[in-house]
Amino acid sequence: MDISRKLAEFTANTCFEDIPAEMVEVEKRSILDNIAIISGGVNGDGCRQFLEFAEEMAAGGKGEATLLGYGKKLPAIWAAFANASMVMALDFSDTSQTATIHPNTSTFTVSLALAEKLGGVSGKDFITAMVCGSEVACRLARAAVASRFASYGFYMPPVFTSFGATAAACKLLGLNADQIIDAWSLNLSQYVCSSELTKNKETPIRSIREAFGAKSALSSALLAAKGIKGFKDPFEGEQGFYKAYFQNDYDPEPVLKDLGTRWEAQNLVFKPWPCCMGNHGCINAAMNIMKANDIKPEDITDLIAESTGTSRVVLEPAEDKKRPKNAINAKYSMPYTVSTAIIDGEVTLASFDQDKLTRPDVLALADKFSYTLNTDWDKDPEMKTAGRLTIKTKDGKSYTELVTKTLGNPDNPMTDEAFAAKFHSCMDLAVAPRTREQQDQIMEHVKALETINDMRSIADML
Repeated sequence: MDISRKLAEFTANTCFEDIPAEMVEVEKRSILDNIAIISGGVNGDGCRQFLEFAEEMAAGGKGEATLLGYGKKLPAIWAAFANASMVMALDFSDTSQTATIHPNTSTFTVSLALAEKLGGVSGKDFITAMVCGSEVACRLARAAVASRFASYGFYMPPVFTSFGATAAACKLLGLNADQIIDAWSLNLSQYVCSSELTKNKETPIRSIREAFGAKSALSSALLAAKGIKGFKDPFEGEQGFYKAYFQNDYDPEPVLKDLGTRWEAQNLVFKPWPCCMGNHGCINAAMNIMKANDIKPEDITDLIAESTGTSRVVLEPAEDKKRPKNAINAKYSMPYTVSTAIIDGEVTLASFDQDKLTRPDVLALADKFSYTLNTDWDKDPEMKTAGRLTIKTKDGKSYTELVTKTLGNPDNPMTDEAFAAKFHSCMDLAVAPRTREQQDQIMEHVKALETINDMRSIADML
């Protein structure tokens, strides 16, 4: 179906005026989301080591791009690398409702670093590049059934997003379709992410993985701009992306269907709770049940969850999930997050402080947790973030709720006030925190991003 060529032509030819106003607003909110969660991610598992490494590798090189929340600059490629190492640290980033990926993580860090390096990149051009990158990532992911992402040993969400980040960088560089294909070929030759990270509770790689994709994406685009040739069909080729990662078990139709008229990138969920999206359906269900009924946590005898096949990552190994040892593993634990939601009525950044992970009341409730996986939900875009929870109590009563559109979903959005509160809570964690007035100024400038003549004016505020 000529996937590589048509996606490349879409990226090269799309202009700001082609993008619906609703899509622009979604992308601006995503930009704000990324600014905040990166600025606040400094204390995430492994992040400081990655920041130190980036500074060492920069070796005093030209300060081209901003290190968010730090008040310093690094060469663009190392700024993108360092910022991307923090983007998943809080596990608070926006998520595609239909594609089971985070399409704006490395895409944002690469785009901002390159816009600063180039100079003179307008807000309109920046938004256009971000939308193209997000759209490419979402569409590539839609071709494969999400529950099979790990079938051949790869952790796919950051891999898809790295190709989106490559597209965004190519757009900012003004590359043509042939050069974009070259860049994707170069990225395919560099970046992988192993699903073994989901099997090891000690590793922080799940938290800092986007750094590798950002570095690969930016270097691939810059090399393509210098004339390095790739291969004709990096995605659908005989030995291309879908062969390597999925053994050609994919459906090409969703990749190209209504390309340029229906925007997959618009279907974003903005997280109200800082943990893996696989938890959110059942967290939401738990909060709804507890709010509607007079249930005391100590009276609960059973918690029974039903979730998607892709939620296996927050459910297994079952015993490890009931006793997470660090923040990133707690964020990938449905027993822990659902139990916290029931007891506290909320799940916040503070819920993952190290001293919270051994709370006897939360652990006792987590021990009552069991689950089933519904892989049919993975085939339905409307059910990709769904969760059904049943709470049973000592008096023999049972309470069940199915949530298909979690809070933060396009059809169940966070209020502006709630989004602003999330923004401020993350920004306050920065190494060089901004005052509330400065934070509000950042929000106002991004809300009017299409009027900005040079993205460096935004970056200087970060």
